[in-house]
Amino acid sequence: MKRFFLLSLLLCPTIFGFAQQADSLVKFQKEGKYGFRDTAGHEIIPAQYESAGAFMHGAAAVQSKGKYGFVFANGKHSAYKYDSAWVKGKYFFVSKKKKQGLLDSTGKEWVAPIYDEVKPEKEGYARIKVGELYGMVNNKGKVILKPTYDMISGVSHHSVLVYNEEKCGRADLKTGKVIGGQYDKVGQFKDGLAWVQVDRKFGFINEKGDVVIPVVYDKVGNFNEGLAPVGVSGKFGFIDMTNKEVIAAKYDNAIIFQNGRGLIKLNGRVGYVDKEGNETWTDSVPEAGK
Repeated sequence: MKRFFLLSLLLCPTIFGFAQQADSLVKFQKEGKYGFRDTAGHEIIPAQYESAGAFMHGAAAVQSKGKYGFVFANGKHSAYKYDSAWVKGKYFFVSKKKKQGLLDSTGKEWVAPIYDEVKPEKEGYARIKVGELYGMVNNKGKVILKPTYDMISGVSHHSVLVYNEEKCGRADLKTGKVIGGQYDKVGQFKDGLAWVQVDRKFGFINEKGDVVIPVVYDKVGNFNEGLAPVGVSGKFGFIDMTNKEVIAAKYDNAIIFQNGRGLIKLNGRVGYVDKEGNETWTDSVPEAGK
């Protein structure tokens, strides 16, 4: 992060109208130093900083004795030991020796400033970058995936896709275990199975990484209630977890099996089919997953 950006942020006098009381603290200057008052004019944080940014999400980036950190509305602060500090979104970034890190809402280091790039992700994780390779850190700062991957997807249900040399695996961020690694794509695990793609064909693996349903289908969906939609040669049906065809592949599309029946399309009509093959056609179909 360039110093120009930092100084622009720290010296900006704009007051943000956040509803939270912490974000309503107003910067003031006294004898060349900066502090903060509340909206009634009461001094909350004495003028002691060489420069200061606006309060955002309960904290402000400040400079003390040539170093940067964050001060919080209760007067507590992080260490002032960083080369720069800034707020982006709801996250508190710091840098040291041109490396990035993150602080938590108490000012403690969540991600130490030892990475070339840090990006907060959903569900309390952060993506880290060293050189051109990526890894993942959890909400306690523990490295779950070492930065050894060419690319990592966004977090979904505590898992990510990891790519190396254009091949894909799925990593469980709770355990750090990577399943696969030799596939073009890997879906989420549902009912203990995840679909995989190789050369435009699909099959399923279990949580050990074993292929339990051959990679022979043109299209597939996730398992739900023990059944998954599959398509071959333009026709769709449902299979069970042993690859047995439970609902014949005769539909133009099969989307998901839920509440004891599969959502299907045929000849412009939309409806449902149960495991016995009984069909019900309707003009109104709820959103899948509802």
